[in-house]
Amino acid sequence: MSLSKENKVGSLSWLKHPGHYLFFKIFIWFWLTIIGTITALVFLSNITAINAVSNEPLHGPMEKNLLYTAKSIERSVVKHKRTLSDMLSHPRLSKRKLLYLSAEQQEDSLTNKEVPNDVDLSLLNFTKTMSPQIIFTEKYQAFGPIQITVPSGNFYLYEIDINHQPPLFLRLKLMPRWMKVSIAIIASLILSFLFSRNLIAPINSLKKAAVKLSGGDLSARAAISVSRKDELGILGRDFNSMANQLEQLISSQKRLLADISHELRSPLTRLKMATGLAQMQANEASQSYLLRIEKEANQLDKMIADVLQVSRLEAKSQALSLQQQSLQIIIDHVLNDAQFEAKQNNKQLQIMGSADISVNCDETLIASALENLLRNAIKYANSTISITLKHTDAIYIEICDDGPGVPNNQLNKLCEPFFRQSDARDRVSGGTGLGLAIAKNAITAHGGNLVLSNKEQGGLCANITLPIIKE
Repeated sequence: MSLSKENKVGSLSWLKHPGHYLFFKIFIWFWLTIIGTITALVFLSNITAINAVSNEPLHGPMEKNLLYTAKSIERSVVKHKRTLSDMLSHPRLSKRKLLYLSAEQQEDSLTNKEVPNDVDLSLLNFTKTMSPQIIFTEKYQAFGPIQITVPSGNFYLYEIDINHQPPLFLRLKLMPRWMKVSIAIIASLILSFLFSRNLIAPINSLKKAAVKLSGGDLSARAAISVSRKDELGILGRDFNSMANQLEQLISSQKRLLADISHELRSPLTRLKMATGLAQMQANEASQSYLLRIEKEANQLDKMIADVLQVSRLEAKSQALSLQQQSLQIIIDHVLNDAQFEAKQNNKQLQIMGSADISVNCDETLIASALENLLRNAIKYANSTISITLKHTDAIYIEICDDGPGVPNNQLNKLCEPFFRQSDARDRVSGGTGLGLAIAKNAITAHGGNLVLSNKEQGGLCANITLPIIKE
């Protein structure tokens, strides 16, 4: 029942507001383009003078009327022995429009009325051998010729309509072809551009917002006007509504994860204290179990600390303790620990370049990011980990291993919290899936960027770019 009501409402809306639908907008713009093009052609045809003389065949009642007049003149002159001048001055013919009898010799030509000085009837001389025509000049419109044969010779009858505009379609037809083509192209281009911009603008806005949203910018929204009522306007507002809900859900998830992690700290602390007291009183047989409990509690404590750090970094709620210090010193401290860990795993570090520059940074966060990246590289390298350091307009740090690498379709997910790449980052490796997420967010917090990529010869590379920020 509700569905049928909804359909009825949709149908009524379609009838009341057809302009809100994209189909009708396209339909209307199509016809506006055609009307605009025709209007431009008509306007220019009215202000464009017809060059020299143009003509069109004469047919219909006008031709018959002109033939009848010519026969009447010819019959009166031949049978009733009247002169052409007398016939043209006859009241019946003198009341008509300007009649012109063109003779073989221009000086013998006759008219029934005085010809204005600016009207040049000699322009009709070239049409004497034609069938009856409508002849257009800038000053007048002529109908003829109709040949009249009298004893004094051959004459050609024309009826002249002075200062008469040619018919609209004829004016359009007589316009220069280049002008008609130019007007059609320019008018259609302008109107099509305006329509295309109106149509494409919300699509581009949706595209940009979708790219930002997929890249992790949860604040991205499509710039869609509230007054836009067509399908694209509805789609844009639905997209923004979806983005709002997505942002709220992810924010709630992160807040819940941070709250749970924070609340776990207290019972975990009590568990560690109780384990310590139990170890003081336990016999030798129970010590191994208590040590295992202590180890797992410490592992859980570290995981909770990592979760809290990731949550604070993602929420941008962690205050940075910025101090001016040498980046090389920070890196050396991290490398010393990494060298020891690499030797324990029968692997070696190759260090190239230096980062001997003072920057304003949070030493703990930068060290944590580098440490997580190096531990990841040591864990999955076959034998060698290479570290390249350099600084020009920014600081560039590259950490590469010679391990198996990661499938390209999973590279963008490696820095997501708790993400595990199935064949390398499983539970057996002991990783929590938070190290790269901490590194990514720590570098981003300093205005830098972390990009993971596979080497052609195999292995994973972490490319860090940090801006040079000084006090």
